[in-house]
Amino acid sequence: MVLSRAKELGLIRGFSIGNEGLNLSHLQFDGGTILFCEADWVEVTNVKRILRYFEVVSGLKINYHKSTVNGVGIDETPVDEFASRLNCTSQKLPFKYLGLPLGANPRRKQTWKPVVDMFNAKLARWKRRVLSFAGSMTLIKSLLSNLPIYYMSLFRMPQGIVKKLNKIQSAFLWGDNDLKRRIHLVKWKEATVSKKLGGLG
Repeated sequence: MVLSRAKELGLIRGFSIGNEGLNLSHLQFDGGTILFCEADWVEVTNVKRILRYFEVVSGLKINYHKSTVNGVGIDETPVDEFASRLNCTSQKLPFKYLGLPLGANPRRKQTWKPVVDMFNAKLARWKRRVLSFAGSMTLIKSLLSNLPIYYMSLFRMPQGIVKKLNKIQSAFLWGDNDLKRRIHLVKWKEATVSKKLGGLG
């Protein structure tokens, strides 16, 4: 591939991860590509040349208006200048990519707000009134196994958020509301235990 060859020739350096010497020049996803280079004019110019070469060889056009330049650990001014050279826009960390807040602090509650909001929306109180107990359990299980997993592929969930999500699920299961807490027939900790072990699964 062109980018790998460019890295071998020293035209771009990419960036290193961990102690194993893993060096990346790019990541490709279904929704696009992330290119990594050093924050200097030589590498940025080389990236521009590589992209132009790709366009000529493949016959495809890169949509620079939908592309962004993001700086990590550098001032905004050079990032804006690099973006101008590449005919892109610039962004600051954190920013959303494929639905994940890249560069966000996973220990902050604000980072997990979208997940908490999704839980609240999916476990709306009106749904509890139209579902049987078994239906409520099924909805909770589907949420528990799906909604936070995507975030957790990148971040470790703080204990405070775990407790908040458990509280939302518990309140939905037993029909609590803002004014009244109903009787919980079993503790939430026991409710999450496998059915084989006497819990609600």
